[in-house]
Amino acid sequence: MVGRVDFSHKGTEALYRKREGKLLIELELHSMMQIFNSFDPAPFHEKELDEDAEVYIYNIVGEFPLKKPLEIMIYVPPSEFNQETERTLKEAIRNHFLYKKVLTEIDLRRLLQRGRRNMTIAVIFLFLCLLLIRLLSTLEGGLLISMFSEGLTIIGWVAMWEPIYVFLYGWWPIVQKRNIYGKILAMDVTVSQGSPYKEG
Repeated sequence: MVGRVDFSHKGTEALYRKREGKLLIELELHSMMQIFNSFDPAPFHEKELDEDAEVYIYNIVGEFPLKKPLEIMIYVPPSEFNQETERTLKEAIRNHFLYKKVLTEIDLRRLLQRGRRNMTIAVIFLFLCLLLIRLLSTLEGGLLISMFSEGLTIIGWVAMWEPIYVFLYGWWPIVQKRNIYGKILAMDVTVSQGSPYKEG
């Protein structure tokens, strides 16, 4: 039986049904093919999900803490409900988000590699700037030399900003995305027939 919405709790959680202590992410399909990307020629269990379905699932999971128990509930027409449909939908969702998780891990690896490479370049550049400033300090003082030294100092530290940003802030959104995909992969997927607005 599909749980009813419990409005005794305030906030976003009250907008979702519950079943056995888990919040339900519900998708009602008019046809099984509705959840798939119509431009993807791969077999059903390997096809990409429709972008709207992916974004819907991802956004809801992202609303809650990763430890919050969630479940995906998919409703299909009674005429399409069978064991093969259930297996196909479960495999398709798992394969899609596993692929997304792998892509995110690749993005994270590339970002950190770029950060390390750029950090090395920036440190060398900063060292050369400071070395040149030290050499300029041995010359007779003058407005032009002072301006040039100040400019080198600013440029040297500005060069450090991009790699510092990567290691302080840049990797967090990618890790969060990876964790959300991992949470989706760990969630139960249930396929049911009929409509979420009818008890059964």
